[in-house]
Amino acid sequence: MSAPGSRPPELRLAWGCVAGLALGAAGTWLRFALERTLRIDTHTLAFVLASAASGLGLLLAGVCALRLAPRAGRISWGALLGAGLAAQGVAFLSLPLTSSDVFQYLCYGEMLRAGVSPYLAPPAVLGSSPLLVPAQWIHAFPSPYGPLLHLVARGAAAAGARLGAPLWGGLWAFKAAMLAAVLAALAVAARHLRAARPREGREILAVLALGPLLAWELPGQGHNDALPFLAVTVFLVAAARERRHLAAAALALGAAVKLTVLPLLGLYLLLEFRRSFRRALSPSAASLVLLGACYASDLNGALRGIFLTVGGAEPRHAHSLVDLGCLALEALGHPGASLAWCRALSIASCAACLTVLAWTAWRSRTLSQLARGYLLFLLVLYLTTPWFQPWYVTWALPFLLVEPDPDWRRFLALFSVVTVVQWAAPLDPVTTVAGDLWAAHRLWRLLRPRALDAEGEPGAGMAA
Repeated sequence: MSAPGSRPPELRLAWGCVAGLALGAAGTWLRFALERTLRIDTHTLAFVLASAASGLGLLLAGVCALRLAPRAGRISWGALLGAGLAAQGVAFLSLPLTSSDVFQYLCYGEMLRAGVSPYLAPPAVLGSSPLLVPAQWIHAFPSPYGPLLHLVARGAAAAGARLGAPLWGGLWAFKAAMLAAVLAALAVAARHLRAARPREGREILAVLALGPLLAWELPGQGHNDALPFLAVTVFLVAAARERRHLAAAALALGAAVKLTVLPLLGLYLLLEFRRSFRRALSPSAASLVLLGACYASDLNGALRGIFLTVGGAEPRHAHSLVDLGCLALEALGHPGASLAWCRALSIASCAACLTVLAWTAWRSRTLSQLARGYLLFLLVLYLTTPWFQPWYVTWALPFLLVEPDPDWRRFLALFSVVTVVQWAAPLDPVTTVAGDLWAAHRLWRLLRPRALDAEGEPGAGMAA
């Protein structure tokens, strides 16, 4: 037992997560102090030192979160939420270190302010704008994002302009919007877990609120995935409570930010039609009207953007087995073989993902089955896609809210930590492939005994 007046070990672990994220944030400011620029150059000593410092902080936060999760029930909801709020807040203070995407968003927002569609022109049309920090993307178009993301980015860009600091003001305004989205999602999650899953609720909340992935990638690095994270969280809670219209609307709004949410909307509507054709008509129509209204402002440009993004004008690869093979083949002087490797594995990845989606659509009769099937789809996508980014794993974390199997929850929690701490060493894609091999092995062990019990529900007690 803890001595009188001392903090319980579980609470110390919670604040260890906060300390780790604070160290991660400090690492980003170290790079800025040494280089005095927001432009990220991954080939400098300052970047390597900053990555090591931030990575050490992320590792500390991850270890503390993983140790805390199975014991989180020993501390109060209030203490857990307080530590989670602090963790998200200190991560918010980070500067961009591992991604320049936030500046790309701000460029799209400024283009809207100038009356230029991000679907019809590249950010380079802004000329000498101070927002053109991610130089590798300024000539790339169209935007791969939905119109709601552009509106949020426009608001952030407008805030920066009003503050007289388009770059710094816009940066903090956009990050603040992502922080607000994450905190809203955590509040919704906490309320649901406290009411519906009191036994394991604090374990799940500890992974979400105190784990390093969400805090670092969303409010920390400013990725727009905070908005789909909020949308899917609201969807799962609403669907669990049979609030069909809210569930469908949340997914429609999420798809208006990133189309990666669209398959989940399709699966959910199919599930509702299976349950009751009549009752499914209204939420289905409402979600489609809402999605159409979001895209109606620039339908032609958006369709062009979707076509080029999905079709891929040229092979792209990052943080993946495809990436490792392409880099090796190109280094050996075989660009043609590199292209063939990329295309072959891209087709295989697409086939595997579509197979899992089709299996989920065929088998799902309950929300729990749908969630497990979609989670499996995401994991297959992460492990096989040519183009992977660590923050994509945030798409899977909301499914912890409805996942009944503790082994699956532990695997997802550990995978989220393994994914994000790889930023510590600039050895990608070697580290990514090593992590993927471990994850594939663990996933195989989870799937091998049985995926569904006799009732069609996800089985519990699978081998870890």
